[in-house]
Amino acid sequence: MSDNLTKIQQALRNNRNDLAFIVGNGINRFAYGDRQNVSWNGLLLEVWQQISYRTMSDISSGISLTEFYDIMEMEAGSIDKVRQKVVDLLGEWRPDEYHKWLQEKISSDWDVPLLTTNFDMNLNEGLTLNKLESENLKFADYYPWNVYFSRTELNSPTEGFGVWHINGMLKYKRSIRLGLSEYMSLLSRVRTFLHKEDGLDDFDLKNQSRWKGYPTWLHIIFNKSLCIFGLALDENETFLRWLLIERAKYFKRYPERKKKGWFVCKAGECSEGKRLYLDYIGFELVQLDSYDDIYRGMFLP
Repeated sequence: MSDNLTKIQQALRNNRNDLAFIVGNGINRFAYGDRQNVSWNGLLLEVWQQISYRTMSDISSGISLTEFYDIMEMEAGSIDKVRQKVVDLLGEWRPDEYHKWLQEKISSDWDVPLLTTNFDMNLNEGLTLNKLESENLKFADYYPWNVYFSRTELNSPTEGFGVWHINGMLKYKRSIRLGLSEYMSLLSRVRTFLHKEDGLDDFDLKNQSRWKGYPTWLHIIFNKSLCIFGLALDENETFLRWLLIERAKYFKRYPERKKKGWFVCKAGECSEGKRLYLDYIGFELVQLDSYDDIYRGMFLP
């Protein structure tokens, strides 16, 4: 067992009462292995082939995936047409043994929140859909931020295990964000939860015990130490990267509330630019020797 694996295991155990996990499409790629291509590039190219007469075999460098979605919107004539194609393809994905293993491990052994940037429902099998509502925030299928999947109802998002979808989910098709303009609208909405003055990072609205984001996964982001794995967290993760910067600004303003963070990836897969970003937002970079160490070894005694 490598030193880094031992260290992250110990760090997670030491912080298990103040912890949440964030995962991305890496869990699907690990779960399916070579049996199914679940890369986002592959999915986008398949959608492109269905909406366009123009041939495209690869998404070239120099364009982000969110920008490519906007281009597909112009090609298809409607973002809803593109969204439906994405929904149809993702609807074919089914939970694998690893999804069930991870759900059981985090729910039973850890009992902590599990956030995902994935639209698919692979982590939700066997769980019950629940909603947390307050006077300031009711359910909306366009922004289902207070919806979670669990075995028991929670009194707050940080109370225990629940699966929360950051970027939207198949259950509510309108919640799925694709293009850059849609993600910009998410940023604008979150700012109205955090800041009183437009254009200022005052966090006056967040600095309340029952702030508007209290019944949502946003409360987890600002009130738990976070371990990110199975997520590249590259430039395409526009919304989450911005949100983690806001989290860092919030902790700078209120240092006594600062939480920890770990970004776990395979050794050699972190660029210098990402190292700089992680350092700024207060996340420790953890590089492990194998994908098996990341997706299973981290959670073992």
